[in-house]
Amino acid sequence: MGILPARKAVAFSIQRGQTLDVINTHGKQVVDFWAFNPNDPNDFLSMVHTRTILLKVAISKGDKLYSTRRKPMFTLVNDTTKGVHDLIWSACDAERYRMQGVMGYHENCSDSMHGALKQQFPDFHMAHDWVPDPLNLFMNVAIDHHSNLIIRPPTSEKGEYVTFQAHADLIVVMSACPQDIDPVNAGEPTDCEYRVAGETIPLSTSLIQSPSARPRKVKVALSFDFDAVSHWLGTGCHPDNNMADYSSGIFAGQVGAVRLLNLLKQYDIADKVTWFIPGHTMETFPETVQKVVQSGAEIGLHGYSHEGIYQMTETQETDVLNKCIEVATKLTGKPPRGYRAPMYTIRETTVKLLRKNKFLYNSSLMHHDSQPFFTPNDPPIKTIDFSKPASSWLEPTPIASQAYPESGLHPLVEIPCGWYNEDMMPLQYLPHLANSMGYVSTRTVEQMWKDKFLWCWDHYEGSGSIDFVFPILMHPDTSGMAHIIGMSERVIQWLKSFGDGVEFCTHETIANIWLTEQKKIAGKA
Repeated sequence: MGILPARKAVAFSIQRGQTLDVINTHGKQVVDFWAFNPNDPNDFLSMVHTRTILLKVAISKGDKLYSTRRKPMFTLVNDTTKGVHDLIWSACDAERYRMQGVMGYHENCSDSMHGALKQQFPDFHMAHDWVPDPLNLFMNVAIDHHSNLIIRPPTSEKGEYVTFQAHADLIVVMSACPQDIDPVNAGEPTDCEYRVAGETIPLSTSLIQSPSARPRKVKVALSFDFDAVSHWLGTGCHPDNNMADYSSGIFAGQVGAVRLLNLLKQYDIADKVTWFIPGHTMETFPETVQKVVQSGAEIGLHGYSHEGIYQMTETQETDVLNKCIEVATKLTGKPPRGYRAPMYTIRETTVKLLRKNKFLYNSSLMHHDSQPFFTPNDPPIKTIDFSKPASSWLEPTPIASQAYPESGLHPLVEIPCGWYNEDMMPLQYLPHLANSMGYVSTRTVEQMWKDKFLWCWDHYEGSGSIDFVFPILMHPDTSGMAHIIGMSERVIQWLKSFGDGVEFCTHETIANIWLTEQKKIAGKA
């Protein structure tokens, strides 16, 4: 099963006799559809020729779709929708969005089509400023009694699909239309799926083949901050906290975490994720935490009562870390290897403590958003004292090298994290936290995560055995809720659809792989 990402296009080969399913995975998504003779760019799927031959402006099961040579390219052999598709509307382009008031660039099907063809079929040449009229699958364009064209939301529902059978060897391009102004997609664009299957019927001509793709090596660092009640005691402490606030933490400990565990087991990744668990949660919800341990997941530290670093003295910080190491070691039978600071609040003393206790990695800093790096050994950054002369602060800030640590300093790996990779801030309402929201659509967050993944997928920044790390942070308090866990499942499904090139791994596994390679590079192996 292939993924057609929202707002993006794909290009691939299909051979004579094969079938193509185009699946409206989430419903209401329009797909612009093109097909080309691989040996003749002027011979392509033509809507004007199809309309002329069929003598109608709609297609139905059994209809053939014709080329500019009036030869059949496809037959629509199955359609589980209500049969509402469009043969009239042109593909959206940059000018279309400018006419609609968009300032700056807006993704569009025309550019997406050219980009997909150029990437997958570099030897197939066509005019860069020309786009054939597409078959707009699932698009609902009505014609009123005054001959006006009216765009209406699609009628296609979740999971409905069409099936085509190819009459020739072809190049197919499909774009999940990015239109988010008109009701083309009934709102936010979403992913679709497609599948090519069936026996081929050989022809005498050879098809231009897509070049072999470079094998991908992506590590998904899916983690869960199991805050539960501890959040309300530490960073979420407020004099107005009440029984209802603590109740949401109890939900996480008794319901949300269990739901997420079941989801992870369903997709066979329960032992390929990391749970960062405060000591308070370990001791307050021992039955649920024991289920996490039994799942095979990695257990990392996350404070005791989700304390913010600004709330503690250095002595208190040391006592808290020692207590958490003790509780986690008793729970799992081995010392923890990883740490994530509550609310990412971390200081230089924290790093020293982690090195002193020989932690393998930390996951609290944001020097990079998709590559591991060494936790820095920088001195504290000086703040500005505006009561002093300007000359006192007119100097650069020293930034530590990212080379392998010298002078016997313990090599502490940093696994990237970040506010834009997590669920809680946009999706959970926290009454006394200024930057919480809670009423953002899960589709918005889901698309933001996918946009990041796809950019990293298209741009190689890594080396060695990891192209990039894709961190996702979920909370049982948030993603365990019934209206959000569906997003968690969709994201997991989507990532797994990329095949062997995308692997779910614990943070410990990723840190070990990266550190081993860095030791070899530095001659420390």
